[in-house]
Amino acid sequence: MLEITDAQINALVAVFIWPFARIAGLIMADPLLATRGVPRRFKAGFAFFLTVLIAPILPPLPDVPLVSAEGVAILVQQLLIGVGIGFATRIVMGAVELAGFTIGTQMGLGFALFFDPMSSAQVPGVARLLSIFVFLLFLMMGGLQVLVGTLVDSFTVLPIGRSVPVEGWRTLAEWGGHLFLWGVWLSLPVVAALLVTNLAIGVMTRAAPQFNVFSFGFPLTLMIGFIALYFALPLLVPAVETMYREAFGFVNVWLKTPKP
Repeated sequence: MLEITDAQINALVAVFIWPFARIAGLIMADPLLATRGVPRRFKAGFAFFLTVLIAPILPPLPDVPLVSAEGVAILVQQLLIGVGIGFATRIVMGAVELAGFTIGTQMGLGFALFFDPMSSAQVPGVARLLSIFVFLLFLMMGGLQVLVGTLVDSFTVLPIGRSVPVEGWRTLAEWGGHLFLWGVWLSLPVVAALLVTNLAIGVMTRAAPQFNVFSFGFPLTLMIGFIALYFALPLLVPAVETMYREAFGFVNVWLKTPKP
């Protein structure tokens, strides 16, 4: 009669539970799958599907009981590692949304907010336009395939049982500063054009006090803003590709952070 011991059952379950936690953590923070527009059943099914594909090629797992303090600690580690990978790539989308918010405010469209069901928040129209553009660009450049490939490689670079040191988590937190750096960088062309426009309107108002700045300044600012945004969009493509390339490169370096 075939007998299965508790150790064998524990090892079989651990082969799927621990990698599933890392994959689920990535999906929780991924710039594409983490949105509310993706059904939860699809997220869980996609995570389970990836786990079934990845489980046979995993490096040897630690000989630790799954139902134990150390086993639960490993489970939490895998979840945090997945969230860290998704967070590093999510910064790109956050930077684009910040740039859109800055551009919309400078154009005078700060009041043009609408409810976004993806994020369940009030989002400026320009920010939403740019985020959709970057979503499509992410899919066009094969970003989802690169992200899944990075996830698969992470099990080799950082096997289950090894944790990211404290210095690595500090580096990940510092990487979040790219959100503001890239956001300002992406919005600079349009903001610079609007700054020159506002200076010109100020000079005209000073030279002709009877000049009605409210009836002429707002339409002019709006028109210049859309024209500058039109010419800046082609430049956004290589910039976003570079940002995603740096994000994936950072993930590979972050996973290899040596222990102090």
